[in-house]
Amino acid sequence: MDSRSFRQKSASSIPGELAARLLQDGALLPNPSAELISAAEWMESKGLIATRVREHVLCANPLDRDFPPRVRTCRGRLYLDQGLDEAGHEFRCPECDRPIFPYQHQKQKHKELRVRTNCQGIIAYVLSHLAELEANTREISKGVFRIDIGSVGVLLCIADFCTEEKYLTLDWARTQPTCYLAVNSQSMADRFLEEDWIRRIPLADLVSGKVNLRDEVNGAATMGNPLRVCNASVPVYARGPMPIVVEAVSVQVPGRHFTVECGPESVRVEGELVIPKSAGSRYLIFRILWERFLGDMAKTMAPAEHNLMSLEEIVKEVEIRCRKYIEDETAIRRYINRLQTDIETTVKKKIGLPIDREDIIQTCRWKGQKEGEFGYRINPFTVTARPYQND
Repeated sequence: MDSRSFRQKSASSIPGELAARLLQDGALLPNPSAELISAAEWMESKGLIATRVREHVLCANPLDRDFPPRVRTCRGRLYLDQGLDEAGHEFRCPECDRPIFPYQHQKQKHKELRVRTNCQGIIAYVLSHLAELEANTREISKGVFRIDIGSVGVLLCIADFCTEEKYLTLDWARTQPTCYLAVNSQSMADRFLEEDWIRRIPLADLVSGKVNLRDEVNGAATMGNPLRVCNASVPVYARGPMPIVVEAVSVQVPGRHFTVECGPESVRVEGELVIPKSAGSRYLIFRILWERFLGDMAKTMAPAEHNLMSLEEIVKEVEIRCRKYIEDETAIRRYINRLQTDIETTVKKKIGLPIDREDIIQTCRWKGQKEGEFGYRINPFTVTARPYQND
């Protein structure tokens, strides 16, 4: 008769590669296959992730009847689930702002799958596997569980959720039997210390049945201390965004400062209107960044310490303020890029001052991320705030 561990291992027929793709928080997967959607539905039913399938059309698509548009190389995409009125010319490209008629012109539709990982659902899923050990299990810190097994017990640390740094240090890992579970296996090679004795378990392997958690925990309980350990005081796992490196070089230009006024519906730089009343989402995004900027100033923070906002944070703020789902991260990134370009162009043409595209809205990069995760802020090195002056 098959053991319970064998039945659990065979419970999921999802390939590990698909599970790994779906366990990346915020992943945007274009043109998902039927197999990928099926895997996403199964993982969502287990509470591991939340998904959303959306359809969009491309502004400039050689296969569409309305090609070519005025900007033949436009990369804009327009989502069809925003409740817009085609007859009222409400479908507009977020890049070039031209009106688009997706149904009238029978434009080719594209699907994409957006994924969010569910912290509580993942913890519940892991605990269901730990129940096979029939040993007392308790949470001692967020994402860290002690299993009363062996002579001293074993810790299971979900590295992505762990908030107490001591469980992620080399000194802890080499003296305490610990299994580390990584939700996002795509970044494991970059984040985990290269030591063979560290038990690293991708959650995707657990979901696909490639590994059995009971075997891993039992192995950690009997392994003992490692014989050879690198002689360095470093963390075993680097969690969260790493210290930032600012890409913009404009902050190195001495004496360059711009007075910015953010009013109820518009923004001025050196008294010149750069974001008009009709800007809509672009103004809202600027206002969100502006309020974070003022908050950091009120805390008397040094310019280099001013906080960044990720695309995900900005999306959530837009949703809260508009009380409905409006944008996705791709559209937000395009709006910010357009803001940077429009402000630079306006200041150069109408005022004649030397300005870089990141002198007002600065793009910063999280150090150590292969895929280039970015954050944004009002540039604290070059921007001076002034109360809004009414006309």
